Amino acid sequence: MPGLSLQQLGTHGALYGPREQGSTAAVGLPGVVLLHGAEGPMAGWSHRFAAILAAHGYLALAAEYGSGDLFGAGPIRDVPLPPVLDAGRALAAHPQASGPVGLFGWSKGGEAALILAALMGGAGPFACVAAHAPTGLVTGAFDPVEFRAAMAGGTPRLNTEPDGPRAWVWPGKDSQLAPGARIPVEDCAVPLFLSHGTADPIVPVARTQALAERLAAVGRPADLMIAEGQAHGFDFDTEPLLWVRLLAFMDRYLRAA
Repeated sequence: MPGLSLQQLGTHGALYGPREQGSTAAVGLPGVVLLHGAEGPMAGWSHRFAAILAAHGYLALAAEYGSGDLFGAGPIRDVPLPPVLDAGRALAAHPQASGPVGLFGWSKGGEAALILAALMGGAGPFACVAAHAPTGLVTGAFDPVEFRAAMAGGTPRLNTEPDGPRAWVWPGKDSQLAPGARIPVEDCAVPLFLSHGTADPIVPVARTQALAERLAAVGRPADLMIAEGQAHGFDFDTEPLLWVRLLAFMDRYLRAA
């Protein structure tokens, strides 16, 4: 019976893919690198999403950054971004891959995905980029203890103090990665997919709407999905609709390439 394959792609993370009948590994597949949010690499969401993509015929890499374990996320601080580009190149070179790859990040990972899309220039490996519930701004280092306390008090906020600790590191691009800096999405050379819920209590939906408006103003509109009444993550009635839109976006730019 068809099923899923699972392997390790060097130091980049777990690679999920479809397996054809018997033990034959499928070939000629489009690839997607996944960037988890502040829930951390061990929470399992990136692996769940990778399995969904694999079930739809993709090679999906659950890339890891930051720290944490099965019991909770660790801090996200001074995370180098170039290894994500390396992961994309390694995925594109995989013997099962068909070539171009996409990037999909959510929440904190969506922020990183947009930064990569804006700053990678023509040398990046990603043919399209998707971001769910991104901030639109570079935010500072994430402290899970501080965040949980803020959520308990009903006052979650984005850390945008310019002199505060940084989440991201990219040699030669220090000024663009200061907390509070606007992510220059107008410089993205690849198509973008953006999604957000109108009832998100963590990242206001207005941030994604502003990103879409900025892209439309320069004649490069995003594929935009705004889900009425949905929170930071979508419920199980709405999430399938997100996958329909996201897979259509990825298919358009990765399967036809």
